[in-house]
Amino acid sequence: MGKIDPRVIKTRRKLKNAFLSLIATRKLSEINVKDLTQTAEVTRGTFYLHYKDKDTFIQVMMEGLIDEFFESAIFEMKQEDKVYPVLSLIHVFDYVNDRPDFFTVLLKESDAIEYQNMFSNKLYHYIENYQVTSGIVSNSKVPKELLMNFLIYGVLGYIDQWLKDGKIYANRYMAENLEKLLTSELTSEAGLHGFFVTDENDVINKLSNG
Repeated sequence: MGKIDPRVIKTRRKLKNAFLSLIATRKLSEINVKDLTQTAEVTRGTFYLHYKDKDTFIQVMMEGLIDEFFESAIFEMKQEDKVYPVLSLIHVFDYVNDRPDFFTVLLKESDAIEYQNMFSNKLYHYIENYQVTSGIVSNSKVPKELLMNFLIYGVLGYIDQWLKDGKIYANRYMAENLEKLLTSELTSEAGLHGFFVTDENDVINKLSNG
């Protein structure tokens, strides 16, 4: 695959920054091409060279930000011949701190329901992957779907309240306390003792003590 023209990268970065700026004050449905191009300081013609229409652009932006979040927050722990995906909670809050408007849209907007589902499904996938690759047998008596939904929406609700409160607590404080909340008899029985960690540096200890 050839290198992408630097001008293309620059234009897409400007449009992404414009999108992040606009969602601070507008719903997804309220964003239009004129606002995007004016904020990004590019022409409409340039916009349409890169994206079919506004809806395609928004889809690319939202999906890209979700992927960016997980690339930042999921850490692969390699031990012997296995690779364990774990969720580094400090990276979760670092990312949310940098992109608060994106998470406000993701968690609150009715226009973002498909992206809420996409986010939840990705997190669900990583939790399942951890269960499989860790080799820790689940002894949970709670139905899997109920436990997964509790964990996923518990994390999202915790983030939502932090944003509502104006991020008055430090990222690490939030990460450490979320790990405590998620480290319970239920998660241990489900074989998830080592998936939620404050920092990826303590993964080995959590896995060895699982």
